[in-house]
Amino acid sequence: MHWHWLDWTTDLAGLLLWLSWRGFGAHPVSAKPALTLASNLHPADGGTPRRSPMALPGLLMLLVARAALHHGFPPHFAEAVPWSLGAVTVVFRSDLWSRMLAHSVLSWVGLLIQAYLAFAFLAALRRRDAETDPITRSLRGELGSLARWPWGLSMVPFLVALGGLWLAVSPVLVSAGLVPARASGAHALQQAGVVAIAGLACLKWPLGLLCLMRFFLDHVYLGPMPLWDYLHSTGGRLCGWLAPLPLRWGRIDLAPLVAAGLFWGIGHLVEGAAPRLFLRLPW
Repeated sequence: MHWHWLDWTTDLAGLLLWLSWRGFGAHPVSAKPALTLASNLHPADGGTPRRSPMALPGLLMLLVARAALHHGFPPHFAEAVPWSLGAVTVVFRSDLWSRMLAHSVLSWVGLLIQAYLAFAFLAALRRRDAETDPITRSLRGELGSLARWPWGLSMVPFLVALGGLWLAVSPVLVSAGLVPARASGAHALQQAGVVAIAGLACLKWPLGLLCLMRFFLDHVYLGPMPLWDYLHSTGGRLCGWLAPLPLRWGRIDLAPLVAAGLFWGIGHLVEGAAPRLFLRLPW
């Protein structure tokens, strides 16, 4: 039996707890420009995000509880629990508590880095916008100075972090016999590079879903909410490069569906090619 659903849902819950602890989106601001002097005034502590103090302990408890749940499964249900970084998959034995705890932490850290990689991409889409929506402002606040980097470069630190994560844990995995030994230091750097490139495949999820939401919101009105406005406009930017193609059928614009399929297809190709490239190393 496979328990990928458990890792996906708990990793996502852990990400939400982390963002809550960071105070993500704690100060939503109206996207409309201020019309009076009074409307430009803010409280003295307006720049300090309101953090949830119990979110971080809750995250730690969640990771420990997941490890205990994996460890508590009967051997014939969960003899091996995989951890994937896209280019490489490591299998942990569920009957060893220390390895299940390591798996739980590594799985969440990997998702956290991928989430911030997606944040950097989404913030870069609106980097030149003077008036931004509350979601984009929250993304910029979370990224800090990285949000002001030139387009695309803001993603580089998170790609490096993915490669660095593999460089940090692979010696321990080698000593535990979970992965083959590396030939040299150059081999380790090549592995880290492939892991970093494979991290781009995670963008297929937000890009594909945003395009699908663009198609959905083109035909269904859900009311005046900043979230719907953000999803509709961002999805439009992601599929705008297909505008010259004849993808309209009456009032139906098929460009979002085509863009979603292309993003998913490219991500799937990267996911398939990265492990094969990883196994061919060293060059």
